[in-house]
Amino acid sequence: MVAIISTLREALKINAFLRIPLRQLVTAIFKEGLSINTLLAFYAQKQPHAPLFIENHSVTTYGQFYDELIYMSYALYEKGIRAGQHVGFHCDNSVALLRAVFAVERIGATAVLLHTGRSVKGHFDFLFTEEQLEELPQRAAVNHFPRRQGKIIVQTSGTTGEPKGVQSEVQTLLAPFRALLERMHFHTYRYVYVATPFFHGYGLAFLSATIAAGHTVVLNRRFDATLLEVYPIEAIAVVPTLLARFCPTPALRCVVSGSAPLQNNEGFDAILYNLYGTSEVGLISIATPQERALHRDTIGKPIDKLHLTYENGELIVNGQYTGDLVEEKDGLLFIKGRLHDMIISGGENIFPQRVEQVMRTHPRIEDAAIVGERDVRFGECVVAYIVAVDVDEQNIIAFCKKHLANYECPKKIYFVERLPYNELGKLNRKALSRINRL
Repeated sequence: MVAIISTLREALKINAFLRIPLRQLVTAIFKEGLSINTLLAFYAQKQPHAPLFIENHSVTTYGQFYDELIYMSYALYEKGIRAGQHVGFHCDNSVALLRAVFAVERIGATAVLLHTGRSVKGHFDFLFTEEQLEELPQRAAVNHFPRRQGKIIVQTSGTTGEPKGVQSEVQTLLAPFRALLERMHFHTYRYVYVATPFFHGYGLAFLSATIAAGHTVVLNRRFDATLLEVYPIEAIAVVPTLLARFCPTPALRCVVSGSAPLQNNEGFDAILYNLYGTSEVGLISIATPQERALHRDTIGKPIDKLHLTYENGELIVNGQYTGDLVEEKDGLLFIKGRLHDMIISGGENIFPQRVEQVMRTHPRIEDAAIVGERDVRFGECVVAYIVAVDVDEQNIIAFCKKHLANYECPKKIYFVERLPYNELGKLNRKALSRINRL
């Protein structure tokens, strides 16, 4: 009962921003349960002709999409999908993917969004690829089935091992969503380009937030900067590596970056929000442009309803270990690095992310990655992989000695053409030793 009351209070706080008539919202909940389909049902009734998705310059309205997912749920039920089953989707972002995922959830099954950059592992009652999605029927002979609440599972990024599926409960999503409304005014952005994969919680979160506001989602299978010039996109959700691939436009009022440390963010400071979270916990903190102006490297203030503790420097949120070394200053959070990335050299703790941030301030260094390498004398030594133009090793060593502690300075420097990042913009340190050196 306490949990129900707390959920209702949080929902009422959110509705103060969205201003959804309660009677219509309750009707939608009664029809679809507590899920994203509830919002789709509500807006399909309220604004059936409003644009929901823009993909490949084709518009899908709220009414059209909701009708299609209803029919799709009947077709998938006829195909044999039942409540309680696990249905995998190994597909890039598309309207077809979302139609099938929400239809599976509507049946009461569990939709699992799989990492498209990896081979499929695990057992699924049904598994859909891009080609199979296109072949799904749009109509079916059945027009009803027993209703149960389904689930959507997304994956962790998998930089430290195999990706793991993570389920998000509606109740745990309310406080993060309210933070997006209060701190980022996300309900005011009418066109939102979600340029991050839906198989990660970050992309799915901004998709859901845009739908909750009744606005339009622009999406594409691959990032396309020209969409910012064609459509009046007011907000865009990206990973940091994409920041170098587009420029501010007159309509753009919000750039949201998350999933990895910021980089290449010149020109966006006045509209750039830096988000921090984990797939297991969800959104943990938001750094506003105003906070970043005072402390450039901050990940912002924690959102409400979270219990933060620390163990040997590692951040623990609601009892979940994050694997991140975090410190608090003046009410703001700062990431020192990943626990498993920390280098111990001669008894000194060295945080690669800090060294990388300093090295990227060198005018000739475009990107940098720091790892530890076994050393007979010190246990580990600092090794740098550098993407740079017209600079030699001696110049970089002199720069490091000026701006870093002696034990933080790289003992070896390798020049490379590019660094290995995954689809979410996270550096794959394990792959560094395998890339070609210049």
